[in-house]
Amino acid sequence: MYRAVFADRSGRVIVSDNAAAAFDGVDAVAFADPLPLPPDALVTPMEREAITLDRAGRAHRAGAGRLAVAALLPPGHLRVQLPAHAEAPGTPDLEPRAYTAVAADDRGDLVASAIVLDRDPTHDAEAYPKHEIASRVNEALRTEPGDRLVRQLARCAREYGCRAAANTFFRRWECALPVAAPSNESPVPSVAPRIDREAEPKEPAAFHPSADEVADRAVAAIESGATIVAFGQACEGEPLLAVRVIEEAIAKIRTRTKAATIHLETSGSSGAALRRLANAGLDSIAVRLMSARGETYERLHRPRDYRWADVRTTLRLAVELRLATDLLVLVLPGLFDRADEIAALVAVASELPEGSALRLRDLAADPRRALADAQGGGAIVGVSRALERLREELPHVRVGTFVRPLARI
Repeated sequence: MYRAVFADRSGRVIVSDNAAAAFDGVDAVAFADPLPLPPDALVTPMEREAITLDRAGRAHRAGAGRLAVAALLPPGHLRVQLPAHAEAPGTPDLEPRAYTAVAADDRGDLVASAIVLDRDPTHDAEAYPKHEIASRVNEALRTEPGDRLVRQLARCAREYGCRAAANTFFRRWECALPVAAPSNESPVPSVAPRIDREAEPKEPAAFHPSADEVADRAVAAIESGATIVAFGQACEGEPLLAVRVIEEAIAKIRTRTKAATIHLETSGSSGAALRRLANAGLDSIAVRLMSARGETYERLHRPRDYRWADVRTTLRLAVELRLATDLLVLVLPGLFDRADEIAALVAVASELPEGSALRLRDLAADPRRALADAQGGGAIVGVSRALERLREELPHVRVGTFVRPLARI
């Protein structure tokens, strides 16, 4: 039996004698899928009363002041269950985080309800020591003080913890190319489609770089060892709305080097814009989504000036243009693992070519309120079973977190 844990108001984590409960999206259930807590996981109290299970397996409120405890896991993990907690009327939303159920084993050690999808040194915390980020950023600012894009990337790396921005200064892996693209969706407040534990910029970008500035930074990154240069980090908005500058930048990059993959992360809102970028030399795209069901997609993403039908059109066009095409699926237990959601995701991914990928990432959310916002029904099969079904029904598609974008297929 795994034992429940809760936190007091001081943040101290206490192991209970009761059995651990978790939330599957509908009910409080027995804690399952234990994984030893990774050393770089963050354990955090939630401003909600914890729920445990009594000896008969019935849900039991832990009491006032006994707060639910969650783990925030490092990249490469996928949570299976959510923390079990009580909702009180009138309480504000929780900060959107990738909250994962936590329990204690027989020795009192903490475990999380999660699985390891894959690990990749390009996202491990030890690959980004803060003192070294600061040193490398300062060196770049000294040597290129007039480069506006370097200054923006420095801010993204230091203040917002963006690893793709930090790679610019480490001269490696996947490097971000911010273009201050506006957003064309207004997700419900209970979700945040960004990488958890990376801060979200609170103000608009200070400048809009020119195509020459973007191309110069991309070529410099490629010549220094970057294998991917990417437009469209989640905090940026929709890069297809900045098609003119990106199109020109890609053309300039490709006149100077054929090396590396030019990649785009997008909401998939405009097939016409994607065609222009493909003609300029774009290699691969990843389309972000919280649901592959049109009704739920529109309810959660709240798209402006496009619809789910446009996303489907863009995906089909990407395949037609022979771009390497991935789906970046933001996973929330209780939504992702519904039978109708799995069927819809399989239907969309079945149209992708051999070698495409489902890149699965935990969705930062206030879980109970996000599930209420989704307003979905349907049987819940569990995250582990959902993964099995995806692998069974999509043998031509790679499944993971760190599946690398490919060049054109």
